[in-house]
Amino acid sequence: MFGFAGLQIKLSQNLPPEDRMSGEERACRKRARDAEWKFRVSKGYEKDTFWNKLKFRMSHHD
Repeated sequence: MFGFAGLQIKLSQNLPPEDRMSGEERACRKRARDAEWKFRVSKGYEKDTFWNKLKFRMSHHD
């Protein structure tokens, strides 16, 4: 894989599984996920509905 997708895969391989993360790291990931969601909504990518937010959270696993 090349480009951004390959970089994301490489970076995600270095992340510890969720059961070995500290509470602080889980909170940091949640803040990052919420910030990404707010950015997407502000740019008009996704409407801020319950189902779109649920789909987003289900597709972005920590």
